[in-house]
Amino acid sequence: MRKFTLLFTLLIASAVAVSAQCTSAYSAASYALAHTKRALNADNFDHQMLYADRGVEAMEKARVLIEDCGCQPALNEMTQGLDNLVKATDPADWEAGRYYTKIAFEHAKAVMGALDQCTMNTTAPATPSSDYELTASADSSTEYIAANSDLISEQEKLEAERRRLEEEQRKLEEKIARQRALAEKARMARARELEEQLVVKQAAEVHLQAVEQSLRDLAESLGCSKAISVLNSSYKRNDGVLENESLEETKAWYLQQTIRMQKDVAAALGSCAQQ
Repeated sequence: MRKFTLLFTLLIASAVAVSAQCTSAYSAASYALAHTKRALNADNFDHQMLYADRGVEAMEKARVLIEDCGCQPALNEMTQGLDNLVKATDPADWEAGRYYTKIAFEHAKAVMGALDQCTMNTTAPATPSSDYELTASADSSTEYIAANSDLISEQEKLEAERRRLEEEQRKLEEKIARQRALAEKARMARARELEEQLVVKQAAEVHLQAVEQSLRDLAESLGCSKAISVLNSSYKRNDGVLENESLEETKAWYLQQTIRMQKDVAAALGSCAQQ
């Protein structure tokens, strides 16, 4: 009778230990599943590999706990999931990474189902001692799950904030790039306009010089010194002044110089004619 009681007690203790181990394995597998899902949902290649690497670490820890739990179906699924997720940590390209991650994710989900089944199949007779142990184990597992859930939730918030900041940075960089492009476009347009101004200036001054010389010759022939005195080449100026005016303003300025020269000479010739 004593041997039977001892055997029964050992069976109870064994069942309780396996149940607790499977509960811990379930929590660890949930953590591995969460990282694998993040790798699958990652919005760029680097994040895909980063979360795959974290998923591998979580799967390796979960596999040890599953071995202790003794749930062979879950162990088989976890091994296959781990093999594929390892390939996703350094894939040839984005598509290959997503392919291996997706397979690993399906195996990770299968692990959860297998652990559920193993946990349900592990039962023990209710005794005051075993009830206490099961309650303590459940409380411990609940705290472990809650702690990890809080950690995962905080990580998700930080990840969301990181993505938000990256998006703001991307928009800011795009805005800066557009502004630089507009500034460069304006600079090039201004450079082309300045070249046209220089052409106008050079041509206008050459022609005005020719007109001035003709008027000077005429005034000398007519003996009108007053007309000669007003011809002072005031239309000539430095190239640097063009930087402070537009093409239209440059044209207008030389047009006014042409009109002024003709008026001044005409007035001087008229004065000479009245003498």
